[in-house]
Amino acid sequence: MRLLGLLLVAIAAHAAEPKIILEEKFGQELSKDWFWGLGTWSAKDGVLRGFESGDRRHGPVKVHKLPLKDGIVECDFRLIGKASFAGIIFNGSQDRGHICHLVMTTKELRILAHPKKGENKELAKVPVQLPPEAWHHVRIVFSGDKLEATVDDNVIRASDPCIAEEKLTFGLGGESGGPTGEKAGALEFRRLRVTSTSP
Repeated sequence: MRLLGLLLVAIAAHAAEPKIILEEKFGQELSKDWFWGLGTWSAKDGVLRGFESGDRRHGPVKVHKLPLKDGIVECDFRLIGKASFAGIIFNGSQDRGHICHLVMTTKELRILAHPKKGENKELAKVPVQLPPEAWHHVRIVFSGDKLEATVDDNVIRASDPCIAEEKLTFGLGGESGGPTGEKAGALEFRRLRVTSTSP
């Protein structure tokens, strides 16, 4: 009986162990799991760089397939030139659309929720001071219906039922400065790692 108890404890501990499910070094061409995007993106020397390009007026975004419920998403980002914000957005199925979104500007952090397709709701906003051109580290923790993000030493938290939904894809992007492309500005990301903490 004691042996069975120890075995069950070991199984439970193993099931709860965090597991790295994505780690990107950005030292070579992106894999096919980066399956959709807007703007121009390149991966070189450990940095993923994106900027607005083409006729469509929309900031750059690059999307990756990655099912995730509870877990941790970490990376560094910086805003180059006239870039005004970087964002990390999490999506459900194509029919579901966006689920939640962390927006990071030089002056504030925001958490947006999308309880249903086409609906936007600001859950939290905190003032910050994030110098442009400098690298900043972001760590996002999903736990049930709660999201906590730490950017450098700044923390923002929010809770909403939609946060507990399974995220099927995520996107890196933001506003890079305008339609003149790389001359206006760019978004850069590096050291991306995603860890699942789901049982």
